[in-house]
Amino acid sequence: MNETILTHLRKMEFVCGLKQFKEYKKEEATELLDCLSKLFGSYGWITEDRVNYILHAGMRGQYGDFYHVNEKTVSVWINQYYAHHQSQIVQEIQALNNQEKQYSDEEIEHWKEIGRQTFRENYQHAKETGHCKHIADWGIYWFNRLQEKGILKPWEFNVEEIESDVRRELRLTTRYVEESTVGAKTKNKIWKLFILQAIKDDKNLDQLI
Repeated sequence: MNETILTHLRKMEFVCGLKQFKEYKKEEATELLDCLSKLFGSYGWITEDRVNYILHAGMRGQYGDFYHVNEKTVSVWINQYYAHHQSQIVQEIQALNNQEKQYSDEEIEHWKEIGRQTFRENYQHAKETGHCKHIADWGIYWFNRLQEKGILKPWEFNVEEIESDVRRELRLTTRYVEESTVGAKTKNKIWKLFILQAIKDDKNLDQLI
């Protein structure tokens, strides 16, 4: 993977006009390469071909304008790629999971019911207390599931402002802000706002799952 990333970084000046990588000191170039390698490696569905595709498209402006190639920029490219190829990626992951272990219909239904029960309990807790638990306590599955069903629409919330707040909070406690952490915390804040708004609007999501 490093060789693929390095190939694109070296061609950056000729592809998009940025001399950033050319002007880096050796240690800076190495740090950027390591940073991007870890970023790509944090996504289980990333392959060598996808790294090549994302960097090729991103540096040619297919994912929007940019002024530097760094972790933040490439994170945007990865998210754009996922948004465009989500169905295919989900199918691949499901197929891989099925290969690793085949579950009986009873086992599948058992775990689904546990997930639904957890959702109902957390939703009731939010109703009673006005406090929504961390999304990890619900299961990230529900964020994706409700988004797929068109019930949760993240763009209805001020995502840029939420991300800005998250970055500001992280800078108070850490020197280097990981984009993956920003994304996870932003998603958690959106989830909490969504749940509390749904309760306020009497949507009874616990009866729709």
